[in-house]
Amino acid sequence: GHLVVADVMVTEVITVDPEERLENVLKIFRDKNFKGVPVVKKGRLLGMAYAVDLLKVYFMSKCDILDIGEACTFASLMNTKCTVDRFMIRRPVTVVPSDDIVRIAKKMVKTDKYTFPVVKEGSANWRDNGFFLGMVTLSDVIPLIYQAVVMD
Repeated sequence: GHLVVADVMVTEVITVDPEERLENVLKIFRDKNFKGVPVVKKGRLLGMAYAVDLLKVYFMSKCDILDIGEACTFASLMNTKCTVDRFMIRRPVTVVPSDDIVRIAKKMVKTDKYTFPVVKEGSANWRDNGFFLGMVTLSDVIPLIYQAVVMD
């Protein structure tokens, strides 16, 4: 069959406020084993906080930081009191409910992000990424692709 994001997306999602402190976001990554958390305000998607980006920042510190700008960014990020909007991705890859599942799976592989926020079609503007509807994650997609490939 022709499967779309609406068939697999999860609507009961933990989201964080842009003012959420970094330490609380890290806790969510640790306790829930999430790869990414949507940053949402008044129902609109402001960005995505991805665990992998935090790891990059963390390991960056283990290297020799020569660039003073990088060093400053790093110092401010490692202050866990700082807020999530400081390191979230403001323009994450988003998908809409009518998107084809196989296309989304390919996108996941290409972008190295295995969870995408789902937004209402045509609701994005210059300020944010649109009305947040839910998340679609690789683990939700794989059984369907397996079915599609094996059962066809």
